[in-house]
Amino acid sequence: MTNFIGFLRSTTATEAQLAPGEGQRALERYIAWSEDLDKQGKIVSGGGLSRRGRVIRAAGGELTATDGPHAEAAEIVGGYIVIVANDLDEAEKIFGTHPHLEYGPIEVRKVGERGCED
Repeated sequence: MTNFIGFLRSTTATEAQLAPGEGQRALERYIAWSEDLDKQGKIVSGGGLSRRGRVIRAAGGELTATDGPHAEAAEIVGGYIVIVANDLDEAEKIFGTHPHLEYGPIEVRKVGERGCED
C-alpha cells in the first residue's frame, strides 16, 4: 500500500456563500467521512491549515520571509488528508467520495515520489 495526499482546495468566495449552519454541517460530514476511512485502516493523517503563514526564500545567501498564502491566489489549500491506497486509481475513488467536492476540488498526489512516474 502507498500513501496518497489529497489537498482540499476552495476559494474564499465559496466560503462566503455558505448558508448559516452549512459550515458546521459540512464539518460533520468531513468528520464522518474520515471516521469511516479510519475504521477501514485507510487514513494516515490529515488536518486543516491556517489561513496565515509565511513564504520563505533563500537568495544570494539571504533568507527572506513574506506573509502568505497570498490573498490574490485563485484557490487556497484549506486542508490535507493522507490515505493509503494500492494505486492512484484507488486513491481517486476514495477521495471521490469526500464531501469537500461540493465546495471545491481535491488534488491527489502520491507521497514520496519524484518525477513523472505514476
